[in-house]
Amino acid sequence: MSDRHHPTAKELEQFASGELDDVLAIMVSVHLGQCHRCRDRVELMQQQQAEQLSALIPPSEFGDDELARMLNRLEDAPSEAPAAPKPTEMEFQGRSIALPPALAGLVDRAGPWSRVVNRLWSAPIQDHQRDYQLNFIYMEPGGSIAAHTHKGKEWTLVLDGTFSDDSGDYGPGDLVHCSESNEHSPRSEKGCLCLAVIDAPLHFTSGLARALNPFSQLFFKTGG
Repeated sequence: MSDRHHPTAKELEQFASGELDDVLAIMVSVHLGQCHRCRDRVELMQQQQAEQLSALIPPSEFGDDELARMLNRLEDAPSEAPAAPKPTEMEFQGRSIALPPALAGLVDRAGPWSRVVNRLWSAPIQDHQRDYQLNFIYMEPGGSIAAHTHKGKEWTLVLDGTFSDDSGDYGPGDLVHCSESNEHSPRSEKGCLCLAVIDAPLHFTSGLARALNPFSQLFFKTGG
């Protein structure tokens, strides 16, 4: 799996410190649920941050005996294991797709599905208060998106199924980054559901889709 399937090192660091915005943090958390490599990196980062923080805390004012009594009370306190969160469900074309619980809030705010082009559907997510466009995207089996580059950045989190582009194949949990330097034409042989973020309009580079470029800003709607 190439680095293009994972969050960047900066995003992992921001996630570990709680500095990543809520939508991107959800995307990274879903990825961590399926990628032990990134999960181990985040745990190491959090451990290092905790050690740095503890080094700044002055020595305890409690005596050893008092501290021991406090710890014993904490250990003796009854504890209940939290119930495992239930997956959320997304309905589309008669299918019920189980998604990670972290996506429940976004599923609830998703607008109606509409056909973008043949075999490509989109459900915009409203009221996320961010200066980017956020959509659930579904490519039916055999669906594709015309070749394009990006005027800004794009994050695509694969939720169900698989898709491919010029650089490789992507499956559930993969978080794919694209920028101005990437030109690609995503396609799906068996169908694919994704969560996609873009902070600027796409720029189509081939076929009839190029006729849309002068109007691209009209189709770009942020949630802020």
